[in-house]
Amino acid sequence: MADGKYDKYVLRRPWGAPHPANTDPDQPVYVGVNQETPAPGWDEPFTQVLQPIYKPFLMLPKPHVHNCAEYLYFIGGNPMDFDDFGAEIEFTIGEGDDAETFVIDSTTWVYIPKDLPHCPLNFKRVDRPIMFGHVMFAPGYRSTTGFDPDKD
Repeated sequence: MADGKYDKYVLRRPWGAPHPANTDPDQPVYVGVNQETPAPGWDEPFTQVLQPIYKPFLMLPKPHVHNCAEYLYFIGGNPMDFDDFGAEIEFTIGEGDDAETFVIDSTTWVYIPKDLPHCPLNFKRVDRPIMFGHVMFAPGYRSTTGFDPDKD
């Protein structure tokens, strides 16, 4: 098929990779857009990731911040009933004496304002698969923080 006028707006086969902060070779793979760098021709800052979670693991062990807001979502994996949530997750917002840890055991969205420390993110129990993801209005995940999941 010849390149069309609007081809740059359609991203086929978005990348998928194991989460770099987790060294488990059987870890979940994620799919998303603009995680590393913006997609060519996409001039709005936007990063999105969707990841099936099918076993317990500690995704991010240390707190970090972003220079923009982040939205996290945890959705039950049953496409006929998103309230069918088969997992228990611990997620920390804040840091040090200010930290609060939330137990997520139902379909949940979380808003993290700019510069608010968050994590660890620990998928403690997974009885049935769920979907996890995040959305940021930024040109790439790494551009928003000094946190490097390949090193931290």
